[in-house]
Amino acid sequence: MHKKIVLLSHSKLITDGLKEMIDQMNQSEQVEVLSLGGTSTGELGSDPMQLIDAINSSSESDAFLVFADLGSAVMSAEMAKDMIEESQQARYYLVDAPLVEGAFAAAITASVTDDIDKIISEAKISGKKGWS
Repeated sequence: MHKKIVLLSHSKLITDGLKEMIDQMNQSEQVEVLSLGGTSTGELGSDPMQLIDAINSSSESDAFLVFADLGSAVMSAEMAKDMIEESQQARYYLVDAPLVEGAFAAAITASVTDDIDKIISEAKISGKKGWS
């Protein structure tokens, strides 16, 4: 199974930097990171159509694990899910985890397993630093 880690932020610089970091650590051909920060015109903001276009141009077996930073990016991710086909929705996961830590943990976990529940679980616990 091919897994796509989708990075949504109001800033393309943020998602590009995070993609670069994940790509340096993850060498699996089964995991691809998509940097979808900002709007389609390069402005600050979020754009659900970028995500829909990425899904529509993908393979029918790709799984999408979507990570977002702030409220309207989350809303864009939710809106995109509502706008795609039911068959695509079944492979679309909105992951309630920190953008940086969660996406990184998901990408590394996805490189060794196809278990979506395990990938999401690792992403969700990734933000717990354990500092006392």
